[in-house]
Amino acid sequence: MKNNTFMEIISYLTPARTILILTHVIADGDTIGSAKALSSYLRGFGKRVDVYPGEKLPEIITFLEDESFIADEAGLLEHYDVVCAIDCSDRGRFENRAELFERGDITVNIDHHGTNDYYADLNYVDANAAAVGEIIFTMIKENGGEITSECAEGLYAAIVTDTGQFQYSNTTPKTHKIAAELLETGIDLNYISVQIYQNVRKEKYALEAEILKTMEFRYDGKLAFAYCNLDMLDKTSAEIQDSDGIVELLRNINTVSVACFAKEVSKDVFKVGFRSKHDKDVSAISAEFGGGGHKKAAGCTINGSIEDVKAAVYKATDLLDWK
Repeated sequence: MKNNTFMEIISYLTPARTILILTHVIADGDTIGSAKALSSYLRGFGKRVDVYPGEKLPEIITFLEDESFIADEAGLLEHYDVVCAIDCSDRGRFENRAELFERGDITVNIDHHGTNDYYADLNYVDANAAAVGEIIFTMIKENGGEITSECAEGLYAAIVTDTGQFQYSNTTPKTHKIAAELLETGIDLNYISVQIYQNVRKEKYALEAEILKTMEFRYDGKLAFAYCNLDMLDKTSAEIQDSDGIVELLRNINTVSVACFAKEVSKDVFKVGFRSKHDKDVSAISAEFGGGGHKKAAGCTINGSIEDVKAAVYKATDLLDWK
């Protein structure tokens, strides 16, 4: 498993007339911001570029949607010259849209997860990149392209969200240099910040209150676990996206080294997210359930009741060194 070069990928994108971009399920700022930026850049050459998330986006990142975003599969073409997956470590990350990936003559995988399994015809994976936004920025620059303000808005949103506002350990000097160059394009930093961080629905807080009641701690408070089920969504009139950010709240507790949050997305199907504060490798835990991610941020899907999920998570985390 090795990377193709940017030039190899661009050599297929350049002659392509139609391109489809797939983002990952439970979309975040990196997958959507990077898709917006790549779409904006490619559309500048007169190409038809469709971005298909396949789901309703969290409200805090809907400002990134533009005319390239397709809400209904009926609006897609039956065939594309290139289909590109953004920020997807494996085909499971675009789940019910997997068959769409095969609509391209050429498939492309651009990602920054160390667990990526290089599933496309052309692959570029950089586990050292703080966000896929960094990779898209570099690819455009190496092709001699211009980072427009529209493109920069998507890239900045990608980077600021995946670095936790530049707080996470994946932030590097390169990250800050890229962010500075993006700001120089004239993007409205206040607008982006308000949309992402000061745009909370009241239902989200009601849901968070219910979720925090489920908190459990193990290993002298070093592991925190909480969950959200469908009944909580009904009770609070919240949406599943309103549970975003809970796993980070758990991680912020002073004793916690590893946080785990499970959210029920359909009956007895839980998306489980892990976050690590120190040296624990949560991607290894996630891999036990067929998931993936980074050392300090990973996720997977576990089927069963919440008690089944909890038992499976605790069995897996028992294998970690909690000294």
